[in-house]
Amino acid sequence: MSVGKHRSALAFCIVALIVLGACSNSSSSKSSNTTTTKSGSSGTSSTNQFANLTHVAAPTDCSNVPGVSPTEIRVGGIIPETGPEAVSFQSAEDGIKARFQAANDSGELGNRKLVFVPADDSSDPTKNQEVARQLVENDNVFGIIEISDKAAGSAAYLNQKGIPVGGWHLGIPVWGQDANMFTFRQPAAANPAKDYTTLNADLIEKLGGSKVALVGGVNQSSVTFTNQIASTVKANPKLSVVYQTNTVNPGDTQFTAIVQRIKESGADTLFTGVDLLQNAALADQLKQAGVNLKNVLFPGGYDPRILGLPGVEGSVFGMEFKPFELSSPSFQAFDKAAPPSVVRGQVPYIGWLSAEVFIQGLKEAGVTCPTRKAFITNLRMMKGYTGNGAFEPVDFEKDFGKQFQCIFFVKVVNKKFVPQFGGNQLCGKPFTIK
Repeated sequence: MSVGKHRSALAFCIVALIVLGACSNSSSSKSSNTTTTKSGSSGTSSTNQFANLTHVAAPTDCSNVPGVSPTEIRVGGIIPETGPEAVSFQSAEDGIKARFQAANDSGELGNRKLVFVPADDSSDPTKNQEVARQLVENDNVFGIIEISDKAAGSAAYLNQKGIPVGGWHLGIPVWGQDANMFTFRQPAAANPAKDYTTLNADLIEKLGGSKVALVGGVNQSSVTFTNQIASTVKANPKLSVVYQTNTVNPGDTQFTAIVQRIKESGADTLFTGVDLLQNAALADQLKQAGVNLKNVLFPGGYDPRILGLPGVEGSVFGMEFKPFELSSPSFQAFDKAAPPSVVRGQVPYIGWLSAEVFIQGLKEAGVTCPTRKAFITNLRMMKGYTGNGAFEPVDFEKDFGKQFQCIFFVKVVNKKFVPQFGGNQLCGKPFTIK
């Protein structure tokens, strides 16, 4: 397969940044406080914020609930289907549709069928808000599943309208600020400039690394990510940053100068914040230059299609759910329900998990007559949510607004993904960036 075809099939945003960084430099979208609660920047704890929540019962009359009829529940979707990020996120729609179809086939929500109404935001913040308004005001959806790196564009509007939103946080702070938003597991920090985790540094230490090279892109999200890692590495007395750069431009595949600098630095560990094809090219060129690193860490890109790429062998990948190789109940259900044409990879599965949490919200609201208020309130009060065994239990109230601390890891060995740490997640500790 050509490099161009590899890139069109495998480029994952910086899905790298979904794991322990922020895939957005967005502090530009401040959400309204007018209806749904919001943590904001004051540092208000979720315990105080949600202290007065009480269960909302389903009404007996369902005739005036937006998006709900006697036979269906309409759910909007906001995903880039065109534009540069479409290749990174579009396949999430496959997972959403598969989960909805499974629910409809089994009668999981009683007599009502889930109807998915997708909208394309082209990874543009203005269009993101426009399609959100279209879905709510014209398409009459009950709620929205959103998997877009521009989710901040519509966050204030959706929060003000009290619209339930499920999806994937992608490191965007609004998922930890607006209480109507539920990422499929746990959000990134509401204040990513301050709150982070020691997990990256702990991972490097656990894998036997000590001298770290950090390579990132020129975009602000990648700069933020590498700086966050650098902060935690420098705070660990057993580790040091021996080389750091954020000079990689989109599309760069030749890294002669960077390879030479890493070689001269004596680094034993590489941590990157660029796209998967660039990661693989850099790792391959390091090997060709005789640089034998102990650890090559790619924070995202878990997908069987990458296993044959040069430079991937021996690399470590992270994800927010149990690796497929452990065959969790959730993955078994996804694998059974999704058509053979759907890749058993990170992005389609996250689409499935995003639909899973949305369906859970409908159940918590009451399948006889789910309301938006009941969805948001009752799901926020839920404790012990695992996405049908996809990850360790989540407390949506307690974990809200806090940087998630735990990730699962796999290593590529003989062109296969092998779960690390006995298949258990590795957890860091909260870290304050100064």
